[in-house]
This record gives sequence, structure tokens and C-alpha cells, in this order.
Amino acid sequence: MKPATTDSKASTGQTVLVIGGSGGLSGRYRDIVEEHGCSLRHYEDKVPPGARRRLGRVALVVIMVGMVSHALRDQVKGLVDDAPVVYLRTASTSALRAAIERWAA
Repeated sequence: MKPATTDSKASTGQTVLVIGGSGGLSGRYRDIVEEHGCSLRHYEDKVPPGARRRLGRVALVVIMVGMVSHALRDQVKGLVDDAPVVYLRTASTSALRAAIERWAA
């Protein structure tokens, strides 16, 4: 069982978007994001209709450039107003963890 987080982001309902990457790692991506008190939305292939209403407050967008289509990247640009965007060369969990930790610091 995971310890409860005391991160101030937990109470704000912030969302981290992970764009691209591997669907098989989605659960591990979620664990990493939730360790920092945020929820995860992972879009591997496309953004479903009505996604904007379900996103909540987007705190960070992570784009895994090695595993994302240009069309998906462009769809996400229309969803997010002012959240920082981080580009990762790899879809690994260690790269995501490092990016989230830099952002949270």
C-alpha cells in the first residue's frame, strides 16, 4: 500500500497529460504521477471526443517524442492553455519520473 501524499498539488486536482508513450506502461506512468499528488491522463493514439471537459486543471504536459504522432501532438495543443510542456526522447518510466521530479521541485 502506498503512503498518503502530503504534496500540495494533491488538493488542487491537477492533471498531468502524458502524450504518446506505451500503453503497456500506462499503469506505471500513473503510479509515478500519483506519487506527486496529481492525476494522469495518458493518450497514446488519439484524444477522445469531449476530453477537454474531463481534463481538470492541466499542470504539466509530457510528450514522448519517440512514440507520438504529429496529429496527436497537435490535438493536445488545442486542449491546453498555459501548462508547461516537457519533451522526452524516450517513453521510459525513469525519464518520466525525472521529468515529474524536476517539475515538482
